[in-house]
Amino acid sequence: MVGDWRRSGWLNLIPTTPAPITNHQPPMSVKLTPEQLDQIKRHGERAFPEECGGLLLGVIEDGARVIREILQLENIRKDSRHNRVELDPRDYLRAEREASKRDLGVWGYYHSHPNHPAIPSGFDLEHAPFTEWSYLIVSVRDGKAEEVRAWAVREDRSQFDEDTMTIEDLIK
Repeated sequence: MVGDWRRSGWLNLIPTTPAPITNHQPPMSVKLTPEQLDQIKRHGERAFPEECGGLLLGVIEDGARVIREILQLENIRKDSRHNRVELDPRDYLRAEREASKRDLGVWGYYHSHPNHPAIPSGFDLEHAPFTEWSYLIVSVRDGKAEEVRAWAVREDRSQFDEDTMTIEDLIK
């Protein structure tokens, strides 16, 4: 894979098999409840002016990533916390194990952009581990969460495309 994400942080335990280069496919949608969206926003506000991050646990149903749980994680980065987030690899492994026990999978990641738009950066693209995930970004301006947008990495890892995000009460 492109980038140096394998050498640092929580992603160093994820296999590094390159994604195949294929024709671009439209992103899969992601579904969340209003309460889950609120959890993400509140996490961003609490962490402000630093970045926060977490994982999206759920299932694939009818071609959509249906999120069942938001797992807020601690930013363990020692420097540049205002524009970088790093999750503990042990937290990621625990999340995978716990999700598996409940017939869920890790289907995404969210993080905040303090005083910046909810648009992925080049750093975000270089450090996105999976093309199968949704990547949610919450823009937090002066301590108040504003927009949340969802993104997916193309299979050839060339760029992010905006994901369709649906907010609705879901039957679990």
